[in-house]
This record gives sequence, structure tokens and C-alpha cells, in this order.
Amino acid sequence: MSEASVPTADAIIAEATSRTGWSGGIDPALREGLEQNIAAFQAAPILPEVRAAAMETLVSDLEKRFRIEQYLAEHPEIEQQEIEGPLIVGSIARSGTTATVAMLALDPRFRFARDWELREPLPPPVLGEEDTDPRAVAARKRAATIDQSVHLYDPDGPEEELVVLAGYDMRQSHQRFPLPKSYTDWFMADDFSSFYALHEKVLKLLQWRRPPNHWLLKSPPHLFRFEAIVRQYPGSTIVMTHREPTKTIASACSLFELMWKNICPPGTITKEFIGEHCLDFWGRGMEIAMRSRDKLGEDRFADVWNRDLVADPIATFEKLYDRLGYTIDDAMRGRLNDYHSKNAKGAHGAHKYTLEEYGLSEDRVNAAFAEYNERFGF
Repeated sequence: MSEASVPTADAIIAEATSRTGWSGGIDPALREGLEQNIAAFQAAPILPEVRAAAMETLVSDLEKRFRIEQYLAEHPEIEQQEIEGPLIVGSIARSGTTATVAMLALDPRFRFARDWELREPLPPPVLGEEDTDPRAVAARKRAATIDQSVHLYDPDGPEEELVVLAGYDMRQSHQRFPLPKSYTDWFMADDFSSFYALHEKVLKLLQWRRPPNHWLLKSPPHLFRFEAIVRQYPGSTIVMTHREPTKTIASACSLFELMWKNICPPGTITKEFIGEHCLDFWGRGMEIAMRSRDKLGEDRFADVWNRDLVADPIATFEKLYDRLGYTIDDAMRGRLNDYHSKNAKGAHGAHKYTLEEYGLSEDRVNAAFAEYNERFGF
């Protein structure tokens, strides 16, 4: 669908319906999200071809949503699947969520979401057939093109499920685009009930022919959604990772610059804009998380400090497993040591940045995260 032909939600719905034959209509919450996405993409200072691609993504995401709903209707037994947990890693970006979930995923008790099955969930994966699944094969080839110094990517390892699944409900944080503040405000005010209802459906679909059913999930934007998670998954436990905000914000700024520099016209996005955006977005997110944590109670949470994980992963995981009620055996200790030795700081290249180059200072960041710093020892 061309940029000129995607001005309205009705046009996107009609196109996705035409592609799928879907006859079930569209939920008001889904339509609201679609309209918010369209308005945000139209207002964002991005290149025309990037905007056109983003609009087409809305069509393809809605198409996949309709196909998922069709498949579930054709296979009602999937609804009877039971999900254990899940264990969800969610915290501010660049705080160690990727390393924490990658190391947890070394434990065979867990079922985690891989990038290729999230992007193409149909047909559902089958245990014993994944080595030759075309989706997995393509993901392994794609991994060779990714800069591992910026973000570790393992096509057969755990990936951020919100990056994909939130698109199917039109509730993406869309950090890959410099979207207007109006979209961020809407995103933060949403209660995400419709999204986590879909989230559970997709997890059941993915585990149907590929156990186990004890899910391990990770995405930094879960930070905004702790209460919605617990409403949908009463048995869930949330792992928060912790790192000095002065470091996480600087790292997030650098990542956002890498994502945005080639999709915006020259001169439209400054480093100072990136700094303000990151501090506002993640600062507000942590405020929401702190209030939610107070409401839900400490028993719902486990904590991992990134400095401890880097210094002594075995001791850190023994403490975490004790908190979760798990037993850590020698085989798991060996896998943790092996992962740590292969992924020590600098193993995949250096990625350098400072707060000052984005117009920020340590004092300002620490002031924005004063409550968090006091609570978690920074």
C-alpha cells in the first residue's frame, strides 16, 4: 500500500480484511490504537519512504492479528493451554535486561519467545522441527548483519516480545521512531488490558506444539505495565534489573541516535532532542513502575543489579533463584560461566557515549531518578 493511499484507519482495515477474508470486525481498543499510530507516523519527522514503510507495517500487523484470531477460532483447543508463571524481566532500557534474560534462558525449565516465531507466529512452531524451520533459518542469516556491540541478538535465544506483539494490538512504544509527545502521552495513559489479553492468546498459540509452558519473557516497556501484567497473569513474577540511571540514559541516547539518524531528514533531530526524549520517556516510565510496585507489593518482584551480574554471575543467580524458589544445579552454573566468559564487557566491541553530548548532566539525570536512586542504592 502506498503512502498516499493510507490516510485513514478505514483504508488500513479494509486492506487487511481484503488480504485475510476476516469477517470478525475490529475491537474499539484496536481501532483506537490504529488511529493513534497513523496520526503519530504522519506527524513524525521521518523520511517519506520511512513513513510509507511504517504505514505498510500497520497493514501487515493488522493482517497478522486477523490471521491469529482466525487460527484460534479454527483451533479452539489452544485456548485450553495453561501458562505457568510467566517470569517477566522488565526495567529501564540498557539496565541489563538482555543479559539477565539470556542467562535465565540457559535453564531448560523455561520457554522463551524467539524473534522469528514472534514475527511469523503461523503456523505455530513444532518441537523437533525448529532446526530446519525456514523462519529460523532466515533469522540465523539475519543475525550475521547485526552489530552485537549495540544489542546482543541470538536468533535461537530470547527476544523482546513487546517489539512485535504490541504491534498486533497497535500498542507499540515505537521507540525506533521519534514520535510526537501526544503519542507518548497516550501510550503511557493506556491500561494495556486489551494488549495483555492478546499477549496470553499468542503465548498459548506458540506453546501449543512447542513446550514447555513456563514462560520467560523480556521487554523494557513492561516497565509501564506491571499492573496490567498481574491482572492478566496472576501467577506472574517480575524481575527488575537495576543500573545507574546516568549510565542507562546515556546508553539509551546512543541507541536512539543509531536508530533515528538514517530515517530522518538531515538536521531535523538533534542530539539535545534525543537527550530530552530519553530522560522524559524513561523517567516517566520509572515513576509509573515505582507506583505500580508499591500497589502490587514486594512479593511480586525480584531484583538483579547489573553491577553484581557483571562481577559475579553465579552468586547473583544463586541469590535470584533462591528468591524465585528455584534450585540451581552444577550444569546451570557451568552454562552461566560459559555465557559470561563469551559475553564479557567488550567481547563484541566497544560502544562509547556520554550524557553531555546529548545535552544532559549527571546532576539532572540523578534528580529525575532521585526516588529510584534512593530506593535501589545508587
